[in-house]
Amino acid sequence: MQLKDLIARKILNSRGEEAIEVIAETRKGKAFSAAPSGKSRGKYEAEQYSEKGINASCIFINFLGKILTQQKTSFEKFEDLEKFEDIARKYDRTEEWKIIGGNAIFAAEAAILKAMALDEGKELWQFLNPKPKMLPLPLGNCVGGGEHIKSEKKADFQEFLLIPQAAHFLDAYFINLQAYKEAKKLFFYNDLGWKGHLTSESAIASTLETEKIFQLLNQLRENIKSRFNVNMQLGTDIAASTFYKNNKYSCKNPPAERSKEEQLKYISSLIKENNLFYIEDPFDEEDFDSFSDLLKENKKSLICGDDLICTKQDRLEKAIKQNSINAVIIKPNQNGSLLHTKRVVDLAKQKGITPIISHRSGETMDTTISDLAVGWQIPLIKTGILGKERLAKLHRLIKIERQLSRK
Repeated sequence: MQLKDLIARKILNSRGEEAIEVIAETRKGKAFSAAPSGKSRGKYEAEQYSEKGINASCIFINFLGKILTQQKTSFEKFEDLEKFEDIARKYDRTEEWKIIGGNAIFAAEAAILKAMALDEGKELWQFLNPKPKMLPLPLGNCVGGGEHIKSEKKADFQEFLLIPQAAHFLDAYFINLQAYKEAKKLFFYNDLGWKGHLTSESAIASTLETEKIFQLLNQLRENIKSRFNVNMQLGTDIAASTFYKNNKYSCKNPPAERSKEEQLKYISSLIKENNLFYIEDPFDEEDFDSFSDLLKENKKSLICGDDLICTKQDRLEKAIKQNSINAVIIKPNQNGSLLHTKRVVDLAKQKGITPIISHRSGETMDTTISDLAVGWQIPLIKTGILGKERLAKLHRLIKIERQLSRK
């Protein structure tokens, strides 16, 4: 497959911010892909756009597209994305993609990958893996806090997640929707400060403190079990780096300051009291040791690194060496390179670490991560429960499940 054109342009994401979309045109048609943006970003993430701004990122991708078309570069398999990266690296040798921008690189590579699939008359997931054995289960963001809410009265933790233990993706999707509706009722009657506001991921923007939110979610779990006879697991993205200041975890709701040791005891008690299945970023992004200590005490839970790892192979290798995590968030635009992202996924699987592909808070209608989850056989996908950009990814997986069921 050879490209007829590669064009970058600006669109708006779910937060109304400028984002980049890339169109890869072949003889068979056009393939589109867009990059999301994170609100709370780890310090080891690639730069989202060029240091000169998103306009410069678009200009760079259009320039690289002209080189690819003039050289008649051939793309036939996933590994051929290296041809694009080799050219891009001639102009940007920074690890963080400061010249071109990680979002621009990711959007371009995803568009080229989709174009390869289109050229062969295949779906993206099918191009990557013609015979997948499973679909991911959804981690649904039900209640939000932290940097996802602008108001002062909010939970310190960033997300409170629902993980239904259903046999099929469609069933899990349906259960999360019903649980979300039930949660709205619970918070309407129990969170008197909540006026119906939602986060940018369409999660309930509660004013309650963390412990009270978990109490309501435990009640929600019992209600769902009673109604549908389905077990609902609970999880949380603590995003602890966002409130780690001067060697203390400084919380506002309720006010508290905890040392590393006190934070470890606090998180361990929350896990035990609420039977938490999933805990993401419970400590600062540099504190591999505390992650390791938490994992030793809670081996039945998924202790997950996001800001800790930033989808970087060297940081995952460090976490493996120190036995810091047993799960890792995968966000392709954190490093920009789909090739590098795949290496991180493969390494995690080889070492028995659960990879979890994830959306970002500033999302687009792009559904690449849904296809990657199936093609790369990633067991969990973290999305919202509602919101058109989140539903696009969920509905894409429902469509894939139906396609697979017909075979």
